[in-house]
Amino acid sequence: MVDDELADHFEWFATWADGTSPLYARLARGVADAADLLDLARAAREDQPPPHLLFGAVHFHLLRGADHRLRRFYPSCVDDPLDPDAVDPFPAFREFALDRADDLRPVIGTRRVQTNAVRRCTALLLGFERVSRAVDREPLALVEVGPSAGLNLCWDRYGYDYGPFGSVGPADSSCVLHCTVRGGDPPIPNSFPAVASRVGVDVNPLDVTDDADRDWLRALVWPDHAERFRVLSAAVEVARRDPPELIAGDGIDLLPQLLDRIPMERPVCLFTTQVLYQFDDDARRRFETLVAEHGEKRELHWLSGDETPNDDEQAIVLRHASPGESRGEGKRIATYQQHGEWLRWDG
Repeated sequence: MVDDELADHFEWFATWADGTSPLYARLARGVADAADLLDLARAAREDQPPPHLLFGAVHFHLLRGADHRLRRFYPSCVDDPLDPDAVDPFPAFREFALDRADDLRPVIGTRRVQTNAVRRCTALLLGFERVSRAVDREPLALVEVGPSAGLNLCWDRYGYDYGPFGSVGPADSSCVLHCTVRGGDPPIPNSFPAVASRVGVDVNPLDVTDDADRDWLRALVWPDHAERFRVLSAAVEVARRDPPELIAGDGIDLLPQLLDRIPMERPVCLFTTQVLYQFDDDARRRFETLVAEHGEKRELHWLSGDETPNDDEQAIVLRHASPGESRGEGKRIATYQQHGEWLRWDG
């Protein structure tokens, strides 16, 4: 018997993947009608999305060398992949998943969806520049909540190409991020804002120097998203040379300690790219209250990635708090395609 709620989740995923990932769109519709595969997907913990974990676990094993005819459909694994619109990939996928269910189930049950979409840095950089101007170019203390492997903490080791709007970053960087600007007049800096310190806190930080964690990051990228795959692989290699400082724990519990260790005269830029959607209403209220309370003691700027009515877009909202100043609801300064392919400057 098919689990209707879980099947609907895979149908939603298929609709979302239409137009951007023909492979995953076809596979998701197949899984939605397959009780045995839905049963495998139910191994995901309650707070994690089953489609991402099922497809990620399969991709993880393929990237690690699993030999099966399914590989021929994955552009991330072969140079000349089969077209899923010409040859149905689902029979091979179902065979692979059921034959290796004992290997896949522990991955689905223990891993989290922690996609480190590095091109989001093209929007973050503009936010950091906005904050830097507001604090008269004082070096910023950066704190990220929910950094996954911390690749976005390494933002100033990448090159940036905004097309006719300009470029910035080290000319010799092996990781260059391309972003189309769809509107507005973005504040592309001539050089990067100064950074005094940086740290991330995550309930389950991934270690870029660990091969399994590296491969899981790669497995979370949809296999037919070649540019995302290229950028992620390049960013991982950059971060491996000098890994960011990441602390394991609950961001709400540990944030006060992280802020207290930063000198009071140092402006803080807190950022959360795509983690707020994982907070329930109570956790989000507690987090916002915590930020507001610390803003009453010191200068604090918060760049948050907020959801929009469009599933494929994110908004960057800037909130500011400092002693003696009133706190507003925040201002949307940019909207961007959730993987950073394009942005619109609203600030």
